[in-house]
Amino acid sequence: MSSEQIISEAARWLTLLHDDHVTEADRAAFEKWCQADPRHAVAIERMRSLWGSLDELPAAPARMALNRAFAPQKTRFAARSTQAVALLGVLLCGWAGIERLPVWMADQRTSVGERRQVALTDGSQVQLNSNSALDVKFDGHQRVIELLQGEMWVEVAKDAQRPFVVHTDQGTATALGTRFLVRKAEDGATVVTVIESTVAVKGTVAGDVKVPAGQRSTLQDGRAGTPQPIGNADPDAWTRGLLKVDDQPLSEVLQTLAGYRHGLVRFDPQALQGMRVSGVFKLDDTGAALASLADNLPIKVEYFTDLVVVIKPL
Repeated sequence: MSSEQIISEAARWLTLLHDDHVTEADRAAFEKWCQADPRHAVAIERMRSLWGSLDELPAAPARMALNRAFAPQKTRFAARSTQAVALLGVLLCGWAGIERLPVWMADQRTSVGERRQVALTDGSQVQLNSNSALDVKFDGHQRVIELLQGEMWVEVAKDAQRPFVVHTDQGTATALGTRFLVRKAEDGATVVTVIESTVAVKGTVAGDVKVPAGQRSTLQDGRAGTPQPIGNADPDAWTRGLLKVDDQPLSEVLQTLAGYRHGLVRFDPQALQGMRVSGVFKLDDTGAALASLADNLPIKVEYFTDLVVVIKPL
């Protein structure tokens, strides 16, 4: 059963359980459904969590939709159907559409500003960057990580019988050594950066390259790009809670910092063109990082509530 089907069924169960006329037979059937597949219980748990956070949504239409959905209906069947569809619609809007369902159901995921280290069953170590998600698919023949969103760092445990593969919609990265990073960029590309040993990168359409330590390959439109040196960059500094930049455009630095903040960071890249940054910033204190940038560059950082920051040139 697909994630979309599970979410749809979970929405119907949740509305049934909130019905004033729910029966013990209904509850027993619900328990049986939860036990039929581990993903069912996960979907209900996460949907309940999201349900509880709907009051925090800034948009009134979401709450209005729920109020309309739970208004009295002519029949119990009509009420359940309408409520389930409305709830599912609100939840999908809250999660930015149907394409986010796999992220919601991911085996491991982090929220904005969170980083997490995970020990896998084979002994490999994985770190997830802010707002990232992945699925783990291990069996007796291979070890597959599906990176759904964001960025991951991995130190691979040796197992000659089971290849370690990171998969995205752009292609695969197969470990031939130990440490590397995989990032899904906002433009849809996948960037594979090798810290130690070698990684075989293969596009879904074309390209099959081996990327040595100190280089990276970009998968774009299903094609693996020629490996390029990373130079003085420190691409896994985020695993230590740091952002290290060397003569990098200010707009790129701001975009990176925005990925560790709740809310919006607004700026015009054209207006900031020509401004470049070198330095080290703590990712757990983006406010201090923005203040430091304002102290050293001709820019103004304005806060419109804690959730909206606007950066302008002086």
